[in-house]
Amino acid sequence: MMHFWNVVVLLCCLATHSGGQKNTDFYTTVSTLSDLVHVEKQVKAELLGYVERLKVLRDNILNFVQDRQPYDDLTSPSAVSEYLKHPVHAFHLIKRMTAGLGAIEAHINKTREFDPLVNIEEWRKQRLLPWDEDFTGLAMSLVTLQDTYALDLHELAKGHLHTKIPRNRTIHGRLPLSARDCLNISQAALQWGLYDRAMDWAERAIAKAADEEPPTIPKQELETHHEAIVNKTNGEPVRDPTMRSADSKAQLFQELPADQEEQNYKRLCRGELLRTPKMDSKLRCRYYKGKDAFFTLHPIKLEEINLKPYIIVMRDVVQERDIEDLMAFAEPRLQRSTTYTGDGNAPSTRRTSSNAWRVG
Repeated sequence: MMHFWNVVVLLCCLATHSGGQKNTDFYTTVSTLSDLVHVEKQVKAELLGYVERLKVLRDNILNFVQDRQPYDDLTSPSAVSEYLKHPVHAFHLIKRMTAGLGAIEAHINKTREFDPLVNIEEWRKQRLLPWDEDFTGLAMSLVTLQDTYALDLHELAKGHLHTKIPRNRTIHGRLPLSARDCLNISQAALQWGLYDRAMDWAERAIAKAADEEPPTIPKQELETHHEAIVNKTNGEPVRDPTMRSADSKAQLFQELPADQEEQNYKRLCRGELLRTPKMDSKLRCRYYKGKDAFFTLHPIKLEEINLKPYIIVMRDVVQERDIEDLMAFAEPRLQRSTTYTGDGNAPSTRRTSSNAWRVG
């Protein structure tokens, strides 16, 4: 059971290995989430500082605009001309439109110097902030998570991770998904050709939007996306998704049979037992002293996992302090996991994991 939760948390949490590296990527693995939180605090500080400067500028502009002059009450051109014949009046008008307006201009230019976009764009260029592709990859990872662990869609939209396979288990979340969030996930699934998942998330977006006030997404945008999914399947016209018959749902969103290896992988991730009790009854645990009894003083604990092929796990070989040192060494070297595409290895577009390899 702990294996299930460890993997779920591994997939759910957003992380980055930053520190000013050029090729930083954002994943759905537990790594250095605090880096992004720290940058987010800096962004908020920049924006709040900018807002305060805008408030001061606003007050100065309002003071200038609302400072009524004697000629504001004059209604005829002749009256204004008569007023301006007075040299002191002319002095005040020229002063107002030079020194007075000049102060406003200087304040505006000073405010521009503190444009927060300069720092934000630089942080994004340095990959201290995520890119759009990171957001799309994260949305796709949620679909992968849902599919692998057979997560309940309604609970997932509420921010909870709930599965009944192989037993009822739930990780409660504190933030639900909005209709806009559900649409983003549906769009990612559609992009990957997962039309059944795309439709499920589109329907959840429609249901969410009906209860939102104010709505996070226009109804027209939802209907357009829903129609795009239907057109990608069999071209049936858009209709109320709640009125679909069971036959229609099966026809449009029937789950394709996957190969046994993938199914076994998902079952293992969910914590299901694939081995029979008879197979496990032949497995043993023992102490291993090594060739020539090299480990006599501190024998290694061996646990048999499988006989053919022979697979074992060696327990307590690496100490906790050594593991911590390895993790500290690997963390700044983490890179996006690669996938085999047939033409070679390519970075995964799904933010599911990152890794680092030490050779030699």
